[in-house]
Amino acid sequence: MTHTPAEGLHVHKLSVHYGRKPVLNNVSAGPFPHGKVCAVLGPNGSGKSTLLRAMGGLLRATGSVTLDGTDLSSLPLAQRAQHCLYLPQALPEPVRLSVLDAMLAARHATGKQGRTSTIEDIDAAMACLHDVGIAHLATQSLHELSGGQRQLAGLAQALGRKPRALLLDEPLSALDPYYQQTVMALLQRETAQRNLVTILVLHDLNIALNQCDLACLLHNGQILAYGKPADVLTSDHLRTVYRIHAQVDEGQNGQRFISTTGVG
Repeated sequence: MTHTPAEGLHVHKLSVHYGRKPVLNNVSAGPFPHGKVCAVLGPNGSGKSTLLRAMGGLLRATGSVTLDGTDLSSLPLAQRAQHCLYLPQALPEPVRLSVLDAMLAARHATGKQGRTSTIEDIDAAMACLHDVGIAHLATQSLHELSGGQRQLAGLAQALGRKPRALLLDEPLSALDPYYQQTVMALLQRETAQRNLVTILVLHDLNIALNQCDLACLLHNGQILAYGKPADVLTSDHLRTVYRIHAQVDEGQNGQRFISTTGVG
C-alpha cells in the first residue's frame, strides 16, 4: 500500500534547552496546513519565538520538523530555508540598497552567487513588490523607509524566495494600527493565493481571534491548546496562561473581542 505524505508542517517531540534550562519540552504540534494563517500565542517566556526558531532550524533542538512528509531536520540550513523560511522579529539594520536591489539579492540568495540579474528577475521582483503594495517604493533606499514599509519590504523579499512555509516572529510588534492591518491583510491574501503554511507569533489576541485561521497556545514550554482561535482563546485558557479574568464577546459586526475584567 502506498502512503501519501502528511501534508502541512508537523512538529514531532521538539525539545530545546538554553544551558540546563528547558524552554520547549517534547512538543508535538500540527498539522499546520497549507493556505491557512496560524498564530502562535502565549505570554513572554512561554517559548513562542523559540518554537519558531527551532522550526526554522536556527536552534539546536531534538525532535524533528516535517513539511509535506519531508524531514527538514536532516537538511542543511540553506536548503531548509528554501522550503521553510524564518523572518526574525528584528529585521537587519537597513542598508543603502534600493528596495528593488534588496529584492534581487534575496531572489539570488538560494541560487548561484554573483550571477547577474536578468530582465525576468527584475520583472518577477517588481511583480512581488506590486503584490505587496510597495512597487512605488522600488527605487527608494531601505534606510529611508518607515518601520511599516520596511516590514512589507521584508515580507516581499521572503515571498520572492518562494518558500512553502513562512515563519514570522512578531511581525506586527513595532507597527502602528494601519500597518498591522495592512500586514495581516497581505498575509491572509498571499497565504491563500500561494497555498503557504504561514505561522506567526502574535501578542494581540484580538487580531489572532478575528484574522487568523488557527491558533496554537503555549504555556510553560508546552502546547496547551491548538485549533480554531475561538476554541483556543477561552476564558479558562486565558486564566491559566495569561493569569487574567477575561471573556470573549461578540460585537454587532460579528467580530469577537476579548474583554478583561482583572488579573489573578
